[in-house]
This record gives sequence, C-alpha cells and structure tokens, in this order.
Amino acid sequence: MEDRQLETHPDLIDPEWRKHAEREARLGAKKDLKRRRKQRPRRRLRMTRKVVVVLFVTGTVAVLGAATVVVQQMRGSSDPGQPPKVAPVVIGVDLARPYDRTPAANWSEGLAGITVPPGQAVGDFTAQEVDAAYRKATEAIAAARLGSRALSGDGSELLALLTPNERARLEATLTSAPTVEKGGYLTLLGTNRLLPARPRMTGFLTAKAGRKGELIVHASYVTAYAFDVRPGEARSPVDIVPFVRDEEDYVLRKAPFAKGDAGLSLGASSGFTSRMACDAIKTGVLAPQYADKSAPNYGVPAVDEAATYDPTKPMPTRDTCR
Repeated sequence: MEDRQLETHPDLIDPEWRKHAEREARLGAKKDLKRRRKQRPRRRLRMTRKVVVVLFVTGTVAVLGAATVVVQQMRGSSDPGQPPKVAPVVIGVDLARPYDRTPAANWSEGLAGITVPPGQAVGDFTAQEVDAAYRKATEAIAAARLGSRALSGDGSELLALLTPNERARLEATLTSAPTVEKGGYLTLLGTNRLLPARPRMTGFLTAKAGRKGELIVHASYVTAYAFDVRPGEARSPVDIVPFVRDEEDYVLRKAPFAKGDAGLSLGASSGFTSRMACDAIKTGVLAPQYADKSAPNYGVPAVDEAATYDPTKPMPTRDTCR
C-alpha cells in the first residue's frame, strides 16, 4: 500500500522538482569527486555515475530525495583483472632487527632462553640446594657469555664465582691476552662491536649426582650475537650473527670436600662455533662472518643448521673453517 502511495507522490511526478533534485545530485557528486582527488592525488580513478532515487522509509513516514552514486575502481599499473604483483624480497641487513631471518629469530634474550627445571632432590642435595646450584650455573653462563667484562676480555666476573682452588687454577688463563684456550671459557670480542640488540639464547639445564657431596649441573645451550656493520659489508643477517654452542658441566661441591673446593668448579666442556670469521676464531676471538675478508664463506655450518643450533641434538664435530 505504501509503495503505491510513493509512486503517485506529487513530488515524484513534478518535472520541476525532479530537475532540481538531479541538479543538486550532480553538484554533490562533483564536490565529492574533488574531495576524493585531493585525498588520493596519486591514484587513478575510473568512475561510473548513476542518478538514482534514494528512498528512506522510517515507520510510515517516507522521505524522498535524489542522490548520485559514485562507483570507484582503484587500478594499479597492471591490467584490469590481473593479480597484484608480489612485493620484492628485501635483501640486506636490518640493524634494528638483526636476528630476523636467522635461526635465532624466535629465541629469547639472554638467560630467558635457557630452560631451568624446578629444583628436585638429587643425591646428597636437597631441592633447595639444587635450585641454588641452578642459579649459580646460570650466573656463570651470564658471566662467561653475556657479561660486559668477559666480552671485553676480562675474566674477573667468572673467576669471582669459583672456589678458591678453581680460581687459582684458571686465573692465569682468564686474565691473559686473548687465546684459543681463553676463548673456550669466555666470549671474546675483537675490534668488531655488538649492536645494542642483546644476545639471544636457547638451551636447558639438567642435574645429576656426582661423588658424595657433589652435584653436576649440565648446561646445553646456544648463544647468538648481533654485530654492527657498515653499509655494504654484509649481504644477509647471517653475515653479522655468529653462533656459539656450548655443552658444559658446572660442578657444585659441599662437605665432605674441603673449604677450598666447596662451591662452584668448571667441569668437562665442548663447543662449536659457526657463522663466524675463521681468521679471528683461530686466535680465540669471535667476529662476524663478513669480517673474514680472505674467505667470506668460512664459518658456514657443514651440516644442517636446524640440528647445529638444536641443544637436544648431538654436538657437531666437523670444523667449519675448512
């Protein structure tokens, strides 16, 4: 019933009113077009205009008006109907996100990447003592691999955590100039400097009983370091991110051991370094792969990288500096 009343509404059949409505609609469309062109000056618009009668019905009251509908189709440089082109892959290094596109992309910063189990009684050690042993082991890891002193060649922070007898055994090595032996205990940096991005780690701790009064905390972990670089010196993130993998035993002793041996000592260890500069690592210093000017492909893992950086997998044994 309402539709029939609207079709015979006086305004719809009045030619003067319809001319006025169409003129107002065209003016509104031109204003709208100018506004859109100002907002998107670099896009090309293909437009189709249709004059229609827009009808709004609220309850039993009908409001009539004329409007112009503008259909816009955005077009790129490709032909209509063609899929959009895929953005090119960015090549190079993003110093703000240096770990992107490396195995360490999803690792946590520092010690947060090392899983520490809840303390449980092991051998002669209570759950609380095992917890304390885990903390002591992570302190030693931080002092050796993350501490600013160690990175500058100063082993005093690690030495301070050791028993008196262990300190005396290692003091000459950890206070010497850089050597391969010293580089086995500490991460030593040369002239190449790290980016502000903190080193990333992945790994875990376990504990087992040793001799009477002895607890062995085993650490299996990998550390990734992001080095600064000048423009053009690195082709991809792996050129600035070397990896240091460690298997280390931290030995905690108490009575019946003598006072000079009570506390933390360093046990058996092994390591593997990759994506580094070989000429530097041969002197005990860690440097990024791009710094190896004479052999830029040295330091590349000789085996699958996923296994190389997985602490649950066997330690690689093949020398990457071939």
